[in-house]
Amino acid sequence: MVIEIEDSGPGISPENLKRLGEPFVQLDEDGKQKGAGLGLAISRELIALMGGSIDVESTLGKGSVFRVELPMEPAQAGDVPRPAMQGKVAGLATGPSRFRILIAEDQPDNQLLLSRLMTNIGLEVKVAADGEQCVQLFKDWRPDLIWMDRRMPVMDGKEATSRIRRLPEGQTVKIVAVTASASCEQRQEMLAAGMDDCVSKPYRCEEIYDCLARQLGTAYRYAETAEEAPPIVLDPSMLTVLPVALRVNLRDALIKLDSKQIKAAVQKVSECDADLGCTLSRLAENFDYPAILNVLDQTFSRQ
Repeated sequence: MVIEIEDSGPGISPENLKRLGEPFVQLDEDGKQKGAGLGLAISRELIALMGGSIDVESTLGKGSVFRVELPMEPAQAGDVPRPAMQGKVAGLATGPSRFRILIAEDQPDNQLLLSRLMTNIGLEVKVAADGEQCVQLFKDWRPDLIWMDRRMPVMDGKEATSRIRRLPEGQTVKIVAVTASASCEQRQEMLAAGMDDCVSKPYRCEEIYDCLARQLGTAYRYAETAEEAPPIVLDPSMLTVLPVALRVNLRDALIKLDSKQIKAAVQKVSECDADLGCTLSRLAENFDYPAILNVLDQTFSRQ
């Protein structure tokens, strides 16, 4: 199968085509492009894992054509896996645990998400905002597992892991790398640096819990699917009743991923409309910020 995507943008120079797809590289000279520069690198890796390839042709001033080729054949009914019957993880099957979990992560929203996933199943948690704090907390607290972000200020995850491994009891702690890259080469690099496992961002609950089970032997109990909450409905008409200043404040908090500001803004919404505040709170707790932003933007476009 061949997929082609063509645009009529500014195009890419021959010199920049050679750098296209390199991790953490942005080709925009004006600095207007936002992001980590990983999208195409990850896409190329995923396509290669499926046995395919991705190529690009580009002309300055005219645009670019990206072409993906994937080997495919019709699937048989028996080849399609059935969905797992287990529901959402509700806690540890063995009851309360004394496992200590250290989260080394500099982004507040990621800290909050990982902390919630751990505390929701009864695990003790502490957070380090950089590698240096992580090493010190390991000395003082002796965690059983560390979620180690690869890229952090002051000291990165590789250096922090290296220092911990040289400390007393540093050989027994489980260290799991968390990284924005899906590169197989980077995964091997993390394992070679002394880490026991690796998971990719953005975090997925099932992957985090599966990794925890692999490293610490945790077993889980699951919520019944029938107990799942009804779908969350949010539309522009529900938000237009709010003061413009409050909508602007909420939008700004969501864009900055400021969990404290988001919580404060949602609390003010609840004072105006309790049901709407409850709806926004559920979306925020699930980190579904794009859903709220999308509806907020629609309210501004209608004015």
